[in-house]
Amino acid sequence: LEKKYNAHIGVYALDTKSGKEVKFNSDKRFAYASTSKAINSAILLEQVPYNKLNKKVHINKDDIVAYSPILEKYVGKDITLKELIEASMTYSDNTANNKIIKEIGGIKKVKQRLKELGDKVTNPVRYEIELNYYSPKSKKDTSTPAAFGKTLNKLIANGKLSKKNKNFLLDLMFNNKNGDTLIKDGVPKDYKVADKSGQAITYASRNDVAFVYPKG
Repeated sequence: LEKKYNAHIGVYALDTKSGKEVKFNSDKRFAYASTSKAINSAILLEQVPYNKLNKKVHINKDDIVAYSPILEKYVGKDITLKELIEASMTYSDNTANNKIIKEIGGIKKVKQRLKELGDKVTNPVRYEIELNYYSPKSKKDTSTPAAFGKTLNKLIANGKLSKKNKNFLLDLMFNNKNGDTLIKDGVPKDYKVADKSGQAITYASRNDVAFVYPKG
């Protein structure tokens, strides 16, 4: 595939039952783009109980960045944390992701939580939409398939999320509107896929992270 498309490809897959791994360029850095929305949403859901997700934040005109199909309708209005996460995860709304990061306490707090999880590779630096401007000469807003996959598993599958928050987030990933041509398209039709896709602005970067549930 790399030769056919003149591309760099990275894969990391973990069988959570057996512990077996599939790796290809799994320690090579790639732009994570919007896949980071899954990590940011999970970190916020660690901090906020399900019954507190009705907390509201105000959306100003200056908050709005490119590709914000949901939040652009909320200028001058309030939106709940639950709705922010829904917009970020289901429609990949960039302004929603920025507001989530700020609710966590900023990029430094995100990086701090990653280090607590043992992830010293994933390197959040910028907000939307700047984080999508990837350069192979920089480690800004990049990760490796192995580091990102392990962190996602620790956060969502084996982390501190309450059962309600975990189910809420996974349900959003099952209903991702932007991933139908990616991992979902490559597995048997009777498999269930909870994913978050991403697409950087530079170098034609395309990515997808997912929990895949075989039939039964």
